[in-house]
Amino acid sequence: MSVNVSVIIPVYKAEKWLRKCLDSVLCQDFFSFEVVAVNDGSPDSCGEILEEYSAEDNRLKVITQTNKGLGGARNTGIENSQGKYLLFVDSDDTLKQGCISYLYDMAETNDADIVSFGIDFIEENEKTVFTYKASSLGCEKVTKEEYLIEAIDNPYVCNKLYKADLFKKTDIRFPLGVWFEDLATLPKIVLHCDSVLLCDKVFYNYLQRNDSIMHTVNNNKNIDMIDAIDGLIEYFMKNNVFDTFYSQLEYAAALHIAVLSVNRVAATEPNHPLIKHFWGYINKNFPSLCKNPYIKTRLSKKRRLLFFLSKHKMYNTINFLNKLR
Repeated sequence: MSVNVSVIIPVYKAEKWLRKCLDSVLCQDFFSFEVVAVNDGSPDSCGEILEEYSAEDNRLKVITQTNKGLGGARNTGIENSQGKYLLFVDSDDTLKQGCISYLYDMAETNDADIVSFGIDFIEENEKTVFTYKASSLGCEKVTKEEYLIEAIDNPYVCNKLYKADLFKKTDIRFPLGVWFEDLATLPKIVLHCDSVLLCDKVFYNYLQRNDSIMHTVNNNKNIDMIDAIDGLIEYFMKNNVFDTFYSQLEYAAALHIAVLSVNRVAATEPNHPLIKHFWGYINKNFPSLCKNPYIKTRLSKKRRLLFFLSKHKMYNTINFLNKLR
């Protein structure tokens, strides 16, 4: 029997949350889906939990590999999936009921390459601290040109249903062993879309763990953001659309390097040499960045303030504001 949707779950050090994740996926009211769980060399009891669940439900396919990181585990899932569509779920997160059936119906009805939906950011006590909505207008169909800037603003991989061919016919894969693999990958995928459907439904629960990568202070790893932006530049050049989307790529550097990466580093080390390196990269590759039109139209007031402080080398002020928080 053909599989309509493949749910890909990379698994690593998630024994505390894995059962809840699997239950939320396997209980979906949809007739044709598989779950590809990739045990990425997890040293805890995740392997045993996956074996237990796969013995009881033949929709769950378990693949065990040596540790390759989140990107590598997702890539293995892609390569071993059979579905017409792909959905990525991290092993400490959960899906709300009705997710897969709704997304599949929307994708088929609208012939959408991507169906994007909302996320609840939740704490371990299940309290929702923030909700991201892909749309406030029900469902709306947009072009890749319209969606690319949103994908740069909110480069979440797990709140989208994708046609599998976006990965399999382009050979786009997630980078290995780096942070920011979502930003490094999503704009490339969008480039190959004919249409994207934005829905106001909120189907994904994203757990905010204090020990997650993005909550871990490791300032030197922020250098990976430059690799992510470089990868996008190289890919857009390869596809002869760099000039077409120059403003969007320039904005990606403004937001993710000048604002977010500088803020993360300056929050704990305002004199870290990496900050100077960030601005050296920007001045070399995007010398007119401060004139980018999206800075005024897309950045929130808070982020515009951070951009101003970053541009004027007021890193101690950024550090002070983070301490106030």
